[in-house]
Amino acid sequence: MKKITQQFLATALLLIAHASFSQRDKDDTDPLFTSALAKLDNGDYKNSYIEFDTYLIKNPTDHAALYNMGLCAYEMKDYKDGLEKLNKSIFNGRKKHDSYYLRGLCYYKLENYKTAIADFDTSITLKPDYARALTFKGAALKELKKYKEALVCLDKAVTADAGYESAYYYRGIVKYYLEDFNGGLADCNTALSIKSYYDTYFWRGLIYLSLKKYKESIKDYDTVIHHDPKYATAYYNRAISYYELENYEKALSDGNKSIELDPTKPEAYYNRALSKYSLGRYKDAEPDFNAAIDLKLDDAKHYLWRGINFYYMEKDAQALSDLNISIQKKKDNELAYYYRAILRYGLDDNKGVIEDCTAALALKKSHDTYYQRGISRYILKDYTGAIEDFNEALALKPNYKLAILERGVTYYQTEKDNLALADLNKAIELDPKSGRAYYYRGKLKKYMSDLPGSCADLKQAVALKYDKAEDELLKNACK
Repeated sequence: MKKITQQFLATALLLIAHASFSQRDKDDTDPLFTSALAKLDNGDYKNSYIEFDTYLIKNPTDHAALYNMGLCAYEMKDYKDGLEKLNKSIFNGRKKHDSYYLRGLCYYKLENYKTAIADFDTSITLKPDYARALTFKGAALKELKKYKEALVCLDKAVTADAGYESAYYYRGIVKYYLEDFNGGLADCNTALSIKSYYDTYFWRGLIYLSLKKYKESIKDYDTVIHHDPKYATAYYNRAISYYELENYEKALSDGNKSIELDPTKPEAYYNRALSKYSLGRYKDAEPDFNAAIDLKLDDAKHYLWRGINFYYMEKDAQALSDLNISIQKKKDNELAYYYRAILRYGLDDNKGVIEDCTAALALKKSHDTYYQRGISRYILKDYTGAIEDFNEALALKPNYKLAILERGVTYYQTEKDNLALADLNKAIELDPKSGRAYYYRGKLKKYMSDLPGSCADLKQAVALKYDKAEDELLKNACK
């Protein structure tokens, strides 16, 4: 039974250097102001800030110098100081659209999104088509999870300035959250056609992942990781794409790197455990499943897969405990019922097997589940029910050799000799090393008055070490 990977798409918003300012305030009459402004334009923010600060000694209320100091502080990531300078600049008379926009950006960086939106709104009131303020209002609304409102703002931003890359970038992210993956992909493509930022590749890679375009997603994350080899979330997401492509070794390698860079993410341990499980490394997977649950990742699926992993480690008690918890947390849990049925079969609890298989089949039709229920019905001598289940299993998987064999055995028990012979012949054709098939065909041939054929089949069953065959040979007095 093929398992479906549980995806955890880590999303990491990168506040990139998309924020740009429409102007610097100038004073061509003062050499110190002019020198400070030149340094600002050349990116020497520290010395520009110092010179503007010196300039303010003789002009303490100069709103232009205060505004430019706010710009420097913002660029140096001192957002609190930026707010202080911009507040003074606005108080002293610089009530322009870009003043409120820049102050809004400082609030945005400080994650004070509601206040940031208020400043962006003031900026938009002063300049209704100001694409930058519209864009970052949309970005702030996104942070508040108001995705539909954010989309309205970002649509306006794109209309106001069709060449503004950031508007497409943030709109692409918003569309991702609204599950408009094709729309998000188109916006990321447009953003990259205007300017190539590695964080746009990050989001496009995430959108490709959501669209199940795993090769394209990997290519984008290759670009991100080349730019930033220590970006844990990029490794994490690339691991998911490799996993979906069944390249479990590469998924494991990326999972290892993701955890090395960020050991706090429980989903990373869970996904790495799935990679190890898929490689048959059940013992290695166990600590990762444990770590994920210990880090409070305890939804039904996490107990489900740890329980399945325990099952393959033959730790039946732990497996049963986890599967019970998984079912308690999520009643429509087909795989949990199926694996619990297998465990109950090992405990000779055939009524429990039938109960769990029935619950699983109500959620998903599966040849394995029908077969398992059929076996337990056979053991409980419900031969009619067993044949019905084997028929259902074979309708889903026509050459299912185990179901053909066991249906043949059940037909034998109900004295439907011709049907039994046909199934046992087919079972041997599909699996010439099935001692059970030769044994029952040998018994059947005796009742069909073919003693030589019966002896030949029973001898073959003995050769294949089927444990009941030797006694049957003696009963038949085969030579």
